[in-house]
Amino acid sequence: MVNDNEFRTVSVDDCEIVGRGAHGIVYKIAPDTIVKVYRRNVPLKSIRQEKERSRRALVLGVPTAISFDIVRVGYSYGTVYELLDAEPMEKYVNKSRENLDNFIEVSEKLLEEIHSIDATEDLPDMKADHLKWNENIREWIGDDAANRIKRIIEEVPDSHKLLHGDFHMKNIILTKNGPMIIDMDTLCYGDGIFDLATITNSYLIFPRIDSVAATTVLGISVEDARYIWERTLDLYLKNTNEGDDSGIRNKCQILGIVRVLDYAKRGGIPDPDQRKVVCDKCLGFLETLLD
Repeated sequence: MVNDNEFRTVSVDDCEIVGRGAHGIVYKIAPDTIVKVYRRNVPLKSIRQEKERSRRALVLGVPTAISFDIVRVGYSYGTVYELLDAEPMEKYVNKSRENLDNFIEVSEKLLEEIHSIDATEDLPDMKADHLKWNENIREWIGDDAANRIKRIIEEVPDSHKLLHGDFHMKNIILTKNGPMIIDMDTLCYGDGIFDLATITNSYLIFPRIDSVAATTVLGISVEDARYIWERTLDLYLKNTNEGDDSGIRNKCQILGIVRVLDYAKRGGIPDPDQRKVVCDKCLGFLETLLD
């Protein structure tokens, strides 16, 4: 049983939002301090796990914030981090086209840096997870599609390199010392294509599902979101010697959609109308991609 008296209380009233992820919102509560406030349905066990993963990522050399204590924020929990002079990324990129291009270059280098690190064995295996997710949605997509996707996943090289698992601009915070990545609850290992798939979801798939909702979350236009996707993949494939392969782009979309559909099937989208829209559009995208 949790004793809430062990947690100090923090207020985020009138605080600037500097990041936003799948499970919470990051607020700047002091010049050198942020707090990630988790959604009310996120269990304390998961919050403690992310705090530990943040510590582990820091030890491994990932540019990330130093985690302090867990706190209460209203009816939710939060984790406090030290982060010097943080600026919301959408605020930075919307200042000028030069800033947008600079963000793409900086974030792609950060992605390469993360993927150069050897992961510890106790982290989730993203390839195994995708195989599991594909089986979970088999009844939705049919045996033929599921078997074809299974082959695509199995052909991805085995790798124990570190992956962030949810790499997009809302999880990157700009500081005077350079960019930092936050939201470590999705930390895992595998081939870099799996992080490219999450990038594809954020900048291409979600804006195609609902442009208004996607741009409200990202804080940028649909056109800029697609531009980030295209340029990030261009740079990453060039710098990692993968080549400019449109087949990789299709695979990124397929892998990303599998993850979205699995999330929806497991109840990650509670609103039935919203879930139907997401699923119908993703199934349509998938059918076209597999043609």
